Amino acid sequence: MSGSGCIKGRWIALVVGPILVAMIGGCGTEDWRRADGQVATGKVSFQKEAATGRVYHLYVPTTYNPRRAYPLVVTGQGTFPFDDAASQRDKWVDVGERYGLIICSPDFDSATGLLGIPSDRPAPELVRDDKCTVAVVKEVISRYNINRDAIMITGWSAGAFPAHFIGLHHPEIFRCIVGRAGNFNEHLVADDVAQRARNMHVYVFFGEGDLPGWDSMNRDANFWYTIRGFRNFVIRRLPGGHEHNEVEAARYFLNIVNHWPAVHIEASTTEGRAPLAVTLRARVNDPDSPDGRVDSVLWNLGDNTVSAKPEVTHVYNKPGLYNVFLTVVDLDGHHEYQQAWIKVD
Repeated sequence: MSGSGCIKGRWIALVVGPILVAMIGGCGTEDWRRADGQVATGKVSFQKEAATGRVYHLYVPTTYNPRRAYPLVVTGQGTFPFDDAASQRDKWVDVGERYGLIICSPDFDSATGLLGIPSDRPAPELVRDDKCTVAVVKEVISRYNINRDAIMITGWSAGAFPAHFIGLHHPEIFRCIVGRAGNFNEHLVADDVAQRARNMHVYVFFGEGDLPGWDSMNRDANFWYTIRGFRNFVIRRLPGGHEHNEVEAARYFLNIVNHWPAVHIEASTTEGRAPLAVTLRARVNDPDSPDGRVDSVLWNLGDNTVSAKPEVTHVYNKPGLYNVFLTVVDLDGHHEYQQAWIKVD
């Protein structure tokens, strides 16, 4: 049921009768721009991404100013009929307004606790959601002023399946992943995908009185992320039950956005024949240090060579695929990571 927000609404109406007829009438796409050309704020429902046809719902703060870059939250709903994309968006409205977040809630096919996770290949629902979500995010970025260093993907309950899968496949888009009392499976992604995402921030939390099995699933996530070298992984057991807790996720996200350095690697080239000379530069944007000062920079250049200079030129003499791993420590002691790959023929 790809992009099936309206389809789901009709299915409910058939089951429970005419009480929900109004839901069907609300399935028309809402204009994201007003007649005067200004961006619509508040709830913007039933957007349909142009290339994939995927339905998604937005919340744009009423104070939206196109001259300011906004953090973006992409959020996954829990298992239908206990949750759906529009309801998931609605859970974020107060938080989005309070903290100035743009909220995007795509209609995920894979957000179901009954999702089968094969051990040898991705579930087709996850693959579809991955493709559609990337397209949705690109469309949102084309319409609104989004801070590219402040995009989070999160999911409540079964919505954590697509949150982990899509986030891990696209560290170039998402800065962090947050699982909120979420489902997890060790076979969600392959190890090579995990390696390319281990610079990301990942936070999972669950309730002390959560549903049976959630404690075990989240501890499995703890083991999986830790053993694969995710240095900015956090797990917490919070008071309460199976809570969607948007405030907890938003505070974690905004702490990173407002106080951790955003780090990027600029490379003169990423592939070529040996001997290959590559110049690498650490580009750091630290909200707490406008003059750009940091405590330390450390490069692991992938061939047992290290450097502590912000810019380094290195010659790769042998063919191979080299994982360059950069560690930046800011003046407050926050460790931020970034990585790149150099292919030498």
